[in-house]
Amino acid sequence: MLQALLPLAARAQVASLPPVPDSLRAALKATPAAGAARAAVLLRIADAYWEPFDSAGVVQYAEEAERVARRARQPVLAGRALDLRGNYYREAGDVSRALALLQQAGSLLRTAPSAVQANYRYHLGMAHGDLNQPAQAFQLYREAYQLAGTDADLWAEILNSRGILFARQNRLDSAAVNLFRAVRLHHRRGNRGSEAAALGNLALIYAQQKRWAEAAAYTRQGKALETALRDTVALATSWLNLGTVLLNRDSARAALPCLRLALHLQQRVHLTGAAPITWNTLAKAYEHLNRPDSARYYFAKVLAQRRRIGRPAELSVALKSLAGFYLRQGQWPQAESYARQVLALPRQALESNQVLDALDVLRQVAAHRRDFAAAYAWQTRAQTLRDSLRALADTRITEEQRARYETDRAEARVRELTQRQQVTELRSQRQLLGAGLAAVLLLALGAVALQEYRRRQLRRELALRTRLSADLHDEVGALLTQISMQTDLLEAGVHAPAQQQAQLREVAATSRRAATQLQDVVWSFDARNDAVGSLLDRLRDHAYEVLQYGDATITFAPDAASETTVLPVETRRALYLIFKEALANIQKHAPPAAHIQVALRTAGQRLTLAIADDGPPSATGSGRASGHGLRNMQARAEAVGGACRTGFGAVPGQPGFGVLVEVPVS
Repeated sequence: MLQALLPLAARAQVASLPPVPDSLRAALKATPAAGAARAAVLLRIADAYWEPFDSAGVVQYAEEAERVARRARQPVLAGRALDLRGNYYREAGDVSRALALLQQAGSLLRTAPSAVQANYRYHLGMAHGDLNQPAQAFQLYREAYQLAGTDADLWAEILNSRGILFARQNRLDSAAVNLFRAVRLHHRRGNRGSEAAALGNLALIYAQQKRWAEAAAYTRQGKALETALRDTVALATSWLNLGTVLLNRDSARAALPCLRLALHLQQRVHLTGAAPITWNTLAKAYEHLNRPDSARYYFAKVLAQRRRIGRPAELSVALKSLAGFYLRQGQWPQAESYARQVLALPRQALESNQVLDALDVLRQVAAHRRDFAAAYAWQTRAQTLRDSLRALADTRITEEQRARYETDRAEARVRELTQRQQVTELRSQRQLLGAGLAAVLLLALGAVALQEYRRRQLRRELALRTRLSADLHDEVGALLTQISMQTDLLEAGVHAPAQQQAQLREVAATSRRAATQLQDVVWSFDARNDAVGSLLDRLRDHAYEVLQYGDATITFAPDAASETTVLPVETRRALYLIFKEALANIQKHAPPAAHIQVALRTAGQRLTLAIADDGPPSATGSGRASGHGLRNMQARAEAVGGACRTGFGAVPGQPGFGVLVEVPVS
């Protein structure tokens, strides 16, 4: 009995929803009253209501799809329904509700296919962008782009949204690049409506850059597409954009018919939300044409509409526009009145530039009345606000950099701990294996030697890994961190243009140092470089790179018989670092045109490296090298069982300053 009633209850529930589109009636009728198939069809119906943007159709069918999916224990379908509802509320302007729904969807879509996750992250990124959270938005856009696979349509939408987000941050060049790529992708895919929208956004970017010819050209391209598509809503926006561009080019007479046509199209399709923008632009056009009565009429219409809505942020823009208009008309009391109304609004609802503009109007009004004390007070208040905004911006940038740096450090620490854990596990496994072998081969004397050999090999391997990790971290990691922080500061626009050039040169120099350090580390641990001949090649490369722009010359005198001698890794590395230190000291203190002699000799089980110049002895003592340099060279030689001497005459037969290193080779 109960089972028989369930289909009737389901049909009654669907009947209470908006009508099902004709194209989906058969699909809905063919599905059971419950289950994954039912939820999937309900989602298709909700999506069909998206194009006309019918709130009842989208929201109610998405809610029903979520309910059915949860009963069928289908988390992905439930997550898609929440994602659809969240994206609808974002488009409708209710971003807070949208974000809450999208965050719920995230926990249900963890196992969803990549394409579904890509769309979800894109929608969540747009919500964060609308909430003025660009860092989160850009990260989500990157993730969505990577998950999109070969979905070029989604790529284009992501690029368009990235461009809009860059524009909000006043990073207009980056905005233009992303929007241009979006236009090209939409054009290739034949998405004419989306292409027209991206062209309109691109036109607005060029208008902000005062590149009027490009702005007008892209606006006309978009308008031509919308005309062919008979898209009245988009056409209204295009005519408004074209009028705005013409107005900014001081062509108010040409802009006026475009703006009137935009207003007519908006009224035809009941775009009431866009009308105040058109009224405001019309008012500016009439003011440019010296028709103040018409300008005042449209400015007043905007203000009346904003008062009815009651949103302080939008009301402040309308009040500020009227204050500026009356100021330009020389009607000082009215200008002062509207400016004071701006300052009377709740401070948390106002943008800083609105407050600054209102303070500037009040300063000019006070100066006109010759009340210079009041004018100075308004100016001081504005300057205090600017200083506060600058300090907040600096603090925000610093905190973002610190947070990013701390995050990088934490991630590096996690990687280090993971590596240590893996090494410990490896050691434990090998020790257990050795113990097992020792127990099985207890009577075989060779088992003990084999086990000890393996332990030595393990210790050597672990020591090598530790040294390699330390070298990469100490020598390369610090330089890469410095490059990252320098580029982040450049991206944030903290420095003036002249300082940015200096910063760029410093980034380039740091990058070259990091590349050189990385090459040194890789070379020193590569077993193919163990021969003395390989070491000699590396010494030559470094010497010619260091001395290529100076007057000093260098000659290498190797012992041909020793070039095939194999050196331990640590010995080869120590000799290379001693050579670098010695060459740096000789280059720093030698006469400008000095000649440097380098010799490598093998005698028995000892290898000798001699570096010396032909400069005269110094009057200040026997050594040019700094205290740290001398100690470093000696310490490196002693660490591999060798010795190091420095000073004038240290190399036999060479009167100049020299460094003589002797190390064992077996």
